[in-house]
Amino acid sequence: MIFRATTRVCHSCASIDVPVFKSPAPAEGFVKDSRWVIFPRLSFESKKRLEAREPKLAELFAAYKRNTVTGHGRIGIACGGVSYAYVMEAIAGREEEFTVFKVATPYPFPTKLAAEFLDGVETCLVIEELDSVLEDALTYMKGNLEIRKEIKGKRDGSVPCAGELSAEIVDGILEKLFGMPRRIQTPAFDDMPSIPVRPPVLCAGCPHRASFYAVKKAMAGKKAVFCGDIGCYTLGNAAPLDMVDTCLCMGAGITIAQGLNHADKASVNFAFVGDSTFFASGITGVVNAVYNQADMILIVLDNSTTAMTGHQPHPGIGRTMMGEVSAAVSIENVLKGIGLEFVRTVDPLDYTKSVEVIKEAAALKGVRAVISNRPVSPS
Repeated sequence: MIFRATTRVCHSCASIDVPVFKSPAPAEGFVKDSRWVIFPRLSFESKKRLEAREPKLAELFAAYKRNTVTGHGRIGIACGGVSYAYVMEAIAGREEEFTVFKVATPYPFPTKLAAEFLDGVETCLVIEELDSVLEDALTYMKGNLEIRKEIKGKRDGSVPCAGELSAEIVDGILEKLFGMPRRIQTPAFDDMPSIPVRPPVLCAGCPHRASFYAVKKAMAGKKAVFCGDIGCYTLGNAAPLDMVDTCLCMGAGITIAQGLNHADKASVNFAFVGDSTFFASGITGVVNAVYNQADMILIVLDNSTTAMTGHQPHPGIGRTMMGEVSAAVSIENVLKGIGLEFVRTVDPLDYTKSVEVIKEAAALKGVRAVISNRPVSPS
C-alpha cells in the first residue's frame, strides 16, 4: 500500500499541493493458494461470484459522484467521456430544454440512476463514439423494466455509426431530430488558399524504402503478392512503391502469405515484418509456415529499433528498456533454429546485392528468409 501525504508550498501567495509518496511495504511474495489454479471447479465457483457481485456494483455505481443527471428538460441525452464535452458545448445557452445523463462507469451499468433519468424525460438521445455501449445498455434496461421511452442513437441512424463526433455534429443531430436551430456555425474561409495534400510516407533515409524497392525490381514481370504487417512500413503501400497488398494485424503478414501459397501455387508470396514485430508476434507464424510446408519468402525489415512507436528497445537490440546491457537475440539464428535453410542478410542500400539475393530466394521453394539489415539512429 502507498501512503500519501500532501505538503503545501507558498510562492508569492500561490498555494501548490505537492504530493509526497512513501515507499510501499515489502511484498511477502507469492502465497500458495489453490485459487490460482484455474480448474473447472474453480472457474464454476468464480463465475457465480462474478455474476453475484455485478448487481451490487451497479447499485454502487448509481451513487458514484461521477455518474450524474443534470437538468430537467424533456429531452434526455445520455453520454460520457469526450462526447459529454461535445454535448455540453452544443446545448450551451439552452440547457433548460435538456436532461443530461453523464455516465462515467458504463459497466456494470448504473441501472438505478439510468431508470430515474429515463423516468424524467420524454425521449432519449444517446451520444457516444465507437460502439453503442450506452445505447445498448439503456435499451436492455428499458426492456427489463418495461419503460416505454424512445431511445435514439447509432442503432436507428440518428448518430453516425463510425468516425469521431464533434460539437458541430451534435448540434446538427439536435436540429435534425428536434428542429432546434443550430447554435454552432462553422466559419467559411472563402479566401483560404488550397493546401497541398501531404499523405504520410516513409521517412527520408529510411532503409525500408530501399528494401521494398529491391523486392519490387527483383519481382518485375512476375506474379507476386506482398503481405505487409503492423508498423511504419505499412506505408510501403503508397505510390510509387505499391508494395503492401495486405495488412491485418501484428504478425498476420506471415500467416496470410503462407495461406495465399496454399490457395495460389503460381504466385510468389512475400511477407514483410519489422524486427520488433518479428519478436513480438512473428516467430510463431514462421514456425507454423515451416510445420505446414508453406512456400513463401519472409523479408525481415531490420532497422534495429521500434521506429513507429518511440524507438523502444527489443530483444534484438542488446539493451533492455531500463538501459541495461543484455544478450542480443539473433534473428538469423532464430530463423535457422526454426528450420529455415535459406537465410540471408543484406544491406538494403546495397541495391545490386539485395536484388540478387531476392531473385535467388524466389527461384527456390519452401520457407526462406532475407533479413534486410540497416540500423537507423533514433535521432
